[in-house]
Amino acid sequence: MRGMVVCPEPLAADAGAEILRRGGNAMDAAFAAAVAQCVTDPMMCGIGGVGVLTAFQASTGEASCVRFHGVVGSKARPDVFTADVLESHAGETAQVRGHRSSMGYESVVVPGFVRGMAAGLQRWGTGRLSLRDLVAPSVRLAREGFDVYPYLVHFWGPDSPVTDVPPAEVRLAATAASARIYVRGGRLPRTGERLVQDDYGKTLERLAADGLDSFYDGHIGRAIAADFEAHGGLFTADDLRRYQPLIGEPLWGTFDGLTVMTDTPPGSGVLVLQILNILEGIDLRAMGWNTPAYLDVLARTLRHVFAGRYIHMADPRFYPVDVATLTSKAWAAEARARVLEGREGTPQAQPARGAASGGSEGTTHLSVMDGEGNAVAVTHTNRDASGVVTPGLGFMFNNDMASYDPIPGRRNSVAPGKMPVTGGAPTMFLQDGQVVMVVGSPAGPRKVTALVQSVLNVRYFAMAMAEAVAAERIHCEGEPIFVEPSFPEDKAEALRRLGHRVEVSRYTARMAAILRDPKTGRLEGGSDPRGGGGLAAVE
Repeated sequence: MRGMVVCPEPLAADAGAEILRRGGNAMDAAFAAAVAQCVTDPMMCGIGGVGVLTAFQASTGEASCVRFHGVVGSKARPDVFTADVLESHAGETAQVRGHRSSMGYESVVVPGFVRGMAAGLQRWGTGRLSLRDLVAPSVRLAREGFDVYPYLVHFWGPDSPVTDVPPAEVRLAATAASARIYVRGGRLPRTGERLVQDDYGKTLERLAADGLDSFYDGHIGRAIAADFEAHGGLFTADDLRRYQPLIGEPLWGTFDGLTVMTDTPPGSGVLVLQILNILEGIDLRAMGWNTPAYLDVLARTLRHVFAGRYIHMADPRFYPVDVATLTSKAWAAEARARVLEGREGTPQAQPARGAASGGSEGTTHLSVMDGEGNAVAVTHTNRDASGVVTPGLGFMFNNDMASYDPIPGRRNSVAPGKMPVTGGAPTMFLQDGQVVMVVGSPAGPRKVTALVQSVLNVRYFAMAMAEAVAAERIHCEGEPIFVEPSFPEDKAEALRRLGHRVEVSRYTARMAAILRDPKTGRLEGGSDPRGGGGLAAVE
């Protein structure tokens, strides 16, 4: 098998598979698929977005994490939104008057997607395919258009599970350039209608011709900088030119005989390791899959770990993060004792309404492996989308300023050059020095809890990967426990009898995962049915 690409967007998975067929490796395919995601899921992600990737090179054993999170622009003061705060917690904000931090030019951080993916391509791509080759599938999708599919409409429409920001029809009409692309006769495109993004295609063609750096310091970069200067944006041309992704070692841990590699702070890899470390010392197999006892201890573990998220997490260049202690087995042993004794922490910094419900994140993920055992996992995002499109460029910018705490002096407060506490968590599991599992998802905090449960399903309950990501699951950061509409009522009632508050929520993670047989090299994919079901295998 030449490889596999799994993500929520089927057209993007096909774009990555096209590159594998042409002789590209996992990184080549990941680059092509990620750009195609930007075109086919333009609110959730884009070349004006941000993200993080983990990569593993099988021939050398090299593993790395490329953090291309956005950063606050140099024109932003720490109190830029403070006067307009309507509700605030020590983690992040629920609302800023006029949605200044979540819609429009002030909501955009310096975008990192293009330089981040370029760094990955330069280090781990084959070089056999030109940049023009790699963006060609996305250019076709943008210029010729594609039929709008149900997964996209799910997040655009009136029944969207993303509820704590202005609705999509408002955000997508926030600027005239955006409205020209997405609004037709006062409404957004419907399922089956053709979405053409000609300017987006032209921008991708120009990037291929001029080089990816032109996004930051060429014609495209100059157009972006002029647009943001004219409309009160918080970053400058110099901020764009100076932006660089952070490239380094991933975060390492162990679980159930496997080596775990994930992303470093301010991403959520620490949370993944903390949860797995605690649960590893509990006989979950004996409890049985998703029994009330199993779900009870799982929920209390999740609650305990998330209690510290906004206490401990931060951009480590601004605030120290004691990663070694937080991810140690000793910390986990103490936390496990508290969980089993019913003394788990209560969130001292309970996330705001949007974060607690998990409904404020618009993101995507892709997992890729090739036949040589190389692996790439990319989680990237526009957050919820700012509604800002620079005239003539055709792509949506992120609104990641909404990820910061608007009150100065806190760990996640606004500061020029700072990355926000974020999701991320593109994670791999290794056995005998080779990757055997690649997992990740959209959905903010919910990706962490979904990722853990999917891994437990595979390792502890011998589920196939497709079954593992599709299985029923819960989400818990504090109170309540969130369950899906299909969650069995008898189990929900059993959890209530154990003292939990249980609520139904439609918004959940959309896992994209690959399992590799270490003996045969056979790849088995799991594309979450809650997402668009993108999975492409190349024999």
